[in-house]
Amino acid sequence: MHYLVLSDIHGGIDELRQALSFRDKLNCDAVILLGDLLNHGPRNRIPSSYQPPLVAQCLNDIRDQIISIRGNCDSEVDGMLFDFPCNAPYGYVWLDAVDGRRKVFLTHGHLHPCSTPEQQRRLGLGPKDVVLSGHTHVSGIFPQEGGVVNINPGSTTLPKGGSQAGFATLTEEGVFLYNLSGQNYASYQFGL
Repeated sequence: MHYLVLSDIHGGIDELRQALSFRDKLNCDAVILLGDLLNHGPRNRIPSSYQPPLVAQCLNDIRDQIISIRGNCDSEVDGMLFDFPCNAPYGYVWLDAVDGRRKVFLTHGHLHPCSTPEQQRRLGLGPKDVVLSGHTHVSGIFPQEGGVVNINPGSTTLPKGGSQAGFATLTEEGVFLYNLSGQNYASYQFGL
């Protein structure tokens, strides 16, 4: 199974469409949404392509391919625009990776820190497991004490911290970070 991983769309329709254009190009079977789908949030600028109803419509068009969790800027009323569940605070997917089965924890990042071994154990995570999170808008691969790696795809719409607007893919081979031009600039490969 190959997943396209998006976070922190914040209502940016042009950026969402650009990121989704890589779904077929990169042979992705499903889309993982890590929250902050529609609202720009009180500390963020309003994106120039801010069109929350169009973002909802675009995502509803692929609703059968979506796994989604809630971000800190998502509200219950936002969820009413979607034809798929999107208000869970976290989720899991299992991945048959090249080096064995891996648990992938999905979180926006504001409620479930996974930076200490104790926090990881409480969430059922062990060595070699992966955490996919957004929230900071800073893309990167962040190994944690205890063997868990936290990977943030960054924001499609409002990148921060010198990050590029982008997305990630999750495959049996690893997690790969891309900018919105489709350039793969970082990866965490399983089994290496």
